[in-house]
Amino acid sequence: MKNFLLTGGAGYIGSHVVNLLIDNGHNVTVIDNLITGNKNLINKKATFYKCDIADEKIINKILSKNKYDIVMHLAALIRVDESVNKPKKYNKFNYEKAKIFLDTCFKYNLKKIILSSTASVYGNPKNFHVTEESELKPLNPYAKTKLKLENYLIDKSKINDINYIILRYFNVAG
Repeated sequence: MKNFLLTGGAGYIGSHVVNLLIDNGHNVTVIDNLITGNKNLINKKATFYKCDIADEKIINKILSKNKYDIVMHLAALIRVDESVNKPKKYNKFNYEKAKIFLDTCFKYNLKKIILSSTASVYGNPKNFHVTEESELKPLNPYAKTKLKLENYLIDKSKINDINYIILRYFNVAG
């Protein structure tokens, strides 16, 4: 049994991941500010903290009270159309706040990170067959913030011996 700390657990992807982890016997702590998530989606067996991921005081308190094996960062604003109209908002939420959260986790020696990103970091690829090595050309502020956070995590991993997985979804459902 592992202890997971999961951001965005009241969202579509996060709530399904929480259910799967709990069904497999793991302990899950969810952090979500409920801006886009729904509290009713959070599994009752999960420990839930309603807070912003950049609230260092609360995150420090959570991390000092508990030991986590893996951090899954799924929290983000996700509307491409909104990101075009409000790019600064998307940079603040998807990059700046996420960076604060990850840095706080690193202070507590959490070195296993699963980061939810997006396949939109590839833009409009020339080749139908896309791999991790394909050219990255984000076309909108949403994708740019996701790629920026990916690069931040990659750079930090080189300094702090962090193990990470970055998930670039093409289509979550349907």
